[in-house]
Amino acid sequence: MLKDITVSVENITKAFGKKRVLEGASFEAYSGECVGIIGMNGSGKTTLFNIIAAYTSSDSGTVKIYGETITKLHSSSVLGYIPQENPLIEDLSAMDNLKLWYCDSHLNLKEELTDGVLHTLGIHEFTSTLVKNLSGGMKKRLSIGIAMASSPKVLLLDEPGAALDIVAKETIRTYLSTFAKDGGTVIIATHDEEELSLCNKLLVMKDGILKEISPSLRGKSLVKEIL
Repeated sequence: MLKDITVSVENITKAFGKKRVLEGASFEAYSGECVGIIGMNGSGKTTLFNIIAAYTSSDSGTVKIYGETITKLHSSSVLGYIPQENPLIEDLSAMDNLKLWYCDSHLNLKEELTDGVLHTLGIHEFTSTLVKNLSGGMKKRLSIGIAMASSPKVLLLDEPGAALDIVAKETIRTYLSTFAKDGGTVIIATHDEEELSLCNKLLVMKDGILKEISPSLRGKSLVKEIL
């Protein structure tokens, strides 16, 4: 049975001044698929993610989601983006952050906390806590929960497990695995080999170009592809 192409990235180029960061990066992602993107720090992964999410424009090339060119105006309705940087308002509680994002959502915030995605992520356990007092894992789970306010079918995560403890990483991996099994598309940039176990497609970013490699590669074989 053929699956739908949800994300199509074709020949993306980007330069900052004289520095060429992306040199024709291309890939496709399908419904039910988890795509991993690896590469050295500074290889262009975050730049590519910002372009996919329409946070940054490319110099050339196209990004399409469900066949439509992505724009900042409608990106949040089809794509949930969880960047490396914390997008939360630190001086507000977790609940107040949720209210800001769910006020225009078709989802019922109370129901999501009781028996929905927010409950699955364990966010109901710390809704009254100020964001600045949350652990890194709690902030990351809250960021994912906020990204789900528009019920996107595509999740884009830039190093979701960075600096998190084992329990937090496992909670996030379990959720992402379920999301993909339910027909969603997950695209992650990662340095974590455990997160690679989620991926049925693996791409390495090198010299601004994406190359598909075996998703089963680990250890020295994986390092050799990155260097």
